[in-house]
Formats: sequence, structure tokens, C-alpha cells
Amino acid sequence: MAVKLHYNYKDVPRAARFAFSAKKIYVQFLGLIVGTILYAIFAYIGFLTSGISISEIWSGYHYIPVPIGEPLTFWGWFFVYLGLVLFAITQIFFGVAISKITYEQLKGDEFYEIKKALKFAFTQGKSAVFTPITILLVIVFILIGGVILGLIGKIPWLGELVLLLMSIPVVFTVVFIVYLLFALALAYFLVVPIVAVTNSDTFDALFELFSTLNDQNWRFVGYEVFLYVIKPIAFGIFAWAIAKGLYIAHWVLSAGWLMGEKFIRIEQAALSYLPEHPSLYGLEPILRILGADALLYPTTVKALSIPEAVVGFFFGILLYLIIFVALSYWGVIHWVGNTLIFIVLAKKKDDIDYLEVKEEEEFQFEEEKVESSEEGEAGEKEGES
Repeated sequence: MAVKLHYNYKDVPRAARFAFSAKKIYVQFLGLIVGTILYAIFAYIGFLTSGISISEIWSGYHYIPVPIGEPLTFWGWFFVYLGLVLFAITQIFFGVAISKITYEQLKGDEFYEIKKALKFAFTQGKSAVFTPITILLVIVFILIGGVILGLIGKIPWLGELVLLLMSIPVVFTVVFIVYLLFALALAYFLVVPIVAVTNSDTFDALFELFSTLNDQNWRFVGYEVFLYVIKPIAFGIFAWAIAKGLYIAHWVLSAGWLMGEKFIRIEQAALSYLPEHPSLYGLEPILRILGADALLYPTTVKALSIPEAVVGFFFGILLYLIIFVALSYWGVIHWVGNTLIFIVLAKKKDDIDYLEVKEEEEFQFEEEKVESSEEGEAGEKEGES
């Protein structure tokens, strides 16, 4: 049975509840793991091509190099940015899977499989990637046209004449670029749910983006502001619960009559594997509220036995996984919330209820299958007679 929506702002806070799903958090968790691995590989290559040794990278950042303030070369930055692009593309594909799961849940299918969602994402998710790329290419081509006009403008007499004749088109073109930039910003929020809900190709996704930008711009802004009020509250509660769970584990295992000092040494070894960088210190007020500020200031590791060092290493990896689980909920709220927002906006601007249209299409398809089977049976009976 399909979920009953209000088709207004009242549906936005429901993103926190629909996002609190082990299935969706797991998909986002996979996306973060895959994207982070891809980024880390290319970031390491970027650091190495800039003359920074592996030992220096490991001692400063461990698994995830942070390039802020680092003297990277051109090729160093190229590989770092390539890693960031691959990370973003990975999040788009897994975001399509999360939006698809959410859409099927809203239609009433609570048991839609992760395998199906990922298959759909990696089949149809290309449209979610190529849509913002298409907008970017249009902007680049327009800017190239501006460069050509500037070069022509350097020609004596002819340049001034051409510039005069092109002045009015240039004004409209600049305004159009601003319009495309708004569409590009809108794509960050809506292109993934558009593809997941409508199964659109790049052209159809562009059409939905521009129609939303034209017809529902202020309502979209209002809904997104509302979502970004809900998101930190829900994420804060989730992250706080995880942090308190870790504190309870620390409080129990570090008790003097249990593991005591041994567990503290292992815990310090695990914390030492987290990256250290001044740019991360700005997170201290937030982490202090969540009770997790110790993540930023790992203490000096004391002498460890071989078993303690091995356990500390695996606990360090476990800390990364726990952080990724917490961050996954933030990502899931983003995709789920924008899926709800798109369905509501589609109802407002086109009077299309995607939760019902899909069901009608499937019902029609089933009717056609029944009719074709009945015709086949009638034909077989006529042949026998």
C-alpha cells in the first residue's frame, strides 16, 4: 500500500524517519567506502607525484590524505581532483539506488531488494551523471564564445564594430549563464531523484530540472531550507547515540577490574590511525557537542605488545567504518528528502502523482498480459476445433 503524502511542506520532515533504514544506510555506507577508496588511491598518487614520500603521507594522514595547504604540483592537484570527481560520481550512482529504494517504499514495496536498486542505479544512473555535465559543457562553450569575441575585439576598427553589434546578445548570454548556474545547483539536489522516480534519460532529466526551476523555484528553496533544518537535528541525534555507545564500551572495558590500561593502550593506537590536519580542528565544537571530540586529538601511543598493536590496527579501521556509518545517515537524509521534495513538486507543477501513475502503468501492463494470454488460449481452442 502506497504511503499517503500531504504533497506540501509537511512531507519534508518525514525524510528523517524514512532515512532511518538499515537498508538505505548500508547502500550509502557502500558508496562512501567505494568513493573514499577511489579518492585515497588518486590522492596518494597526487602526493607522490608532488615529491611527498609514502612515509610522510602515512604519518600525516594515514588512509585519507587531505591536500589543504600542501605544496602539490600541477599533476598532483590533477590526480587529487580526479579522485574527488570519482568520489562524487560514485555518490551519484549510489544515491540513485537509495532514491529508488525510497520511491519503491513510498509505493508500498517495503522489501525492494538492494541488488535490484544497485542494478537500476548502474544501468540508469548515467543520466544523473551526464545531466550536470551537459549543463557544464553548455556553460563552457558559451565562455569559449566569449573568449573568441574578446580576441576579435582586439582587431582595430572591426573589433569595436563587432563588439557594438554583439553587445545586446552578450547581455542576454551572460544572464543565460547565470540561469544555467542555478540549474546546475538545482541538479545537485534533484537530478538523482528525477532519474530514480521517472527513469529519465539525460534530455528528460534536463527538462524536469528546468521546469522545476521555472515553475517551483521558491517552493523548492523553502523545502530545501526546511530539510536542512531537519537534517542536522536528525543526524546529530544519530551521531550522538553512536558516540555514547562508544563511550559506554570505553567505560566498561577500561575499568580497572577488566581490561583497564590494556584497553586504553589499544584505544589510543586505534585513534592514532585517524587523519590529523589543522583544517579538521574547525569540527571541534560540533564533535564536542556529540561527545566525540577525542577523534581530533589522538594521544601519543604507548609501547604496545604485538597482540595489542594488531588489535589496535583493526580497531583503527573499525573507527573509520563507524564514522562512515554516521556520515551515511546524513547522506541518506539528503537523497530521501530530495526524493520526497521532487515527488511533491511534480504534483504541484504537473499534477502528476508518481506514486499512482506507476501503479496504473503496471496495472495496464498486467491487463495487456492477461488479454494476450486469453487471445492465445482462444486461438489454441480454434486450432483444435
